[in-house]
Amino acid sequence: MTNDPIAAFVAERDAALLSMDEQQIRACFRKHSHKEMPTDSTFFWTIVHKARTAAKSLPMDARSESKRWLVAHGSEPMDDGEVPV
Repeated sequence: MTNDPIAAFVAERDAALLSMDEQQIRACFRKHSHKEMPTDSTFFWTIVHKARTAAKSLPMDARSESKRWLVAHGSEPMDDGEVPV
């Protein structure tokens, strides 16, 4: 692990977002925000996919996958237009 707390957070967040494992994502969010994510499944996954499209540290294929999910579910991605559908 790194001594840089920001780099450590980004690595942990990215691992959780790439896992697409609900419990891992919830645990990471809880650890860093001290709050719980929504229990509504659609709302939860919308938040996750929005976060994935915004996270420039994630691989482009993961960001594109999330952008496609958001578009298919009638929601807007959070990228700057650089993520292909």
